[in-house]
Amino acid sequence: MVLSAGALWHLPNHVRGDNQLFGANGTLLPALALSIICGLAALGALRNMFGTWRNAETAEGGTDDVPFGRASVFSILLVTLLAGFFAVSLRKIGYIPAGFLLVLALMFGTGGRNLGQNLVISVLAVVLLYVGVRYGLGVHIKAWPDLGFWAG
Repeated sequence: MVLSAGALWHLPNHVRGDNQLFGANGTLLPALALSIICGLAALGALRNMFGTWRNAETAEGGTDDVPFGRASVFSILLVTLLAGFFAVSLRKIGYIPAGFLLVLALMFGTGGRNLGQNLVISVLAVVLLYVGVRYGLGVHIKAWPDLGFWAG
């Protein structure tokens, strides 16, 4: 919520207009989308706040807190590191290989052990997302690495 509100306040020219944002048109992330994100995040925060108060009133001395253990820390680190790898490798190797490696690593990291199933789901997910972004949203994104023998 804070990030979307900050983007609406501090970056009006980047989220609205014809200038370039991350190599794409600035209208890719319109103010309407940020407003919806901000509003839904505020509703979620209010719901959680009132839900916590209601649960505290009805609790019989117990806590409803979810423990934050090693598995949670591992999950956060895994997703953060893989997202960073994806962001760095996207320009160098292209969306399809970088996305494939990201999805495959996330599937193995979250407990997927069937290699064949993971490969099929990774390929299908990345191809569907690429087709949706390229033809559905009209965003031109580098799909493959630039290899010398592909150039005409």
